[in-house]
Amino acid sequence: MKKIILLVGLLLPVLMWAQQVTDCGTVTDIDGNRYQTVIIGKQCWMRENLRVTRYADGSMLMPGNENAMTGHCYVFPNGNESLVQKYGLLYTWATAMRDHETSEEVPSGVQGICPDGWHLPSNFEWMNLEDVVGYDDALRCGTDVNNVAKAMASASDWDTNVADDLQPCCILENVNTNDKAGMNVKPAGLCFMGFYGYGTETGFWTASDGSPESAPIHRFYGANATVEINCTPKEAGASVRCVKNE
Repeated sequence: MKKIILLVGLLLPVLMWAQQVTDCGTVTDIDGNRYQTVIIGKQCWMRENLRVTRYADGSMLMPGNENAMTGHCYVFPNGNESLVQKYGLLYTWATAMRDHETSEEVPSGVQGICPDGWHLPSNFEWMNLEDVVGYDDALRCGTDVNNVAKAMASASDWDTNVADDLQPCCILENVNTNDKAGMNVKPAGLCFMGFYGYGTETGFWTASDGSPESAPIHRFYGANATVEINCTPKEAGASVRCVKNE
């Protein structure tokens, strides 16, 4: 009997945590891809990276070249089509935006490549999301409100073989405790004059502008406890998550 009680005691925290992750159903893009969602704060986010090859009105995107990404295009993560289902596609900023005017608004008002009823989040929307996670004692790692990467990163697929002298609360430290916020961020890598970072990092486009040549991505790196905001060439390939319109 004591063994049964002990087992229930070990499972209870897991069951309690599972009840805390809520969603707003699923969303299907024009290609028929279905995405899981998660509600964090007052917004509903895709819990998977976008992998659509057409805009919502049916306009086609073109497969790109990792060494010269121009026009409305995409590339496979790490150049491998078999990775698309898990990691989504990598898009240029112009593709993600569909050449829409830049936005810092919350919500951004930029549909871009997202399905109907959804939008590409602005830089401030990403920052607000990270604040919600960072100020939640049950989600973030430790006491630093900036330590949100671990709570947003997936509990699998990160290359733990590169782990060495890890920062406390970084993504790669005890990965099975990741993803308390339910964002399920996976290390799809990036693309600029070739692929890099697959298994160790990823970055997400925003609907905001940095300069004529660059735009901010929110970058997750396995050895970091925080999410960086990096200005990245607009011709680079990065991941996209969409937010449901209010």
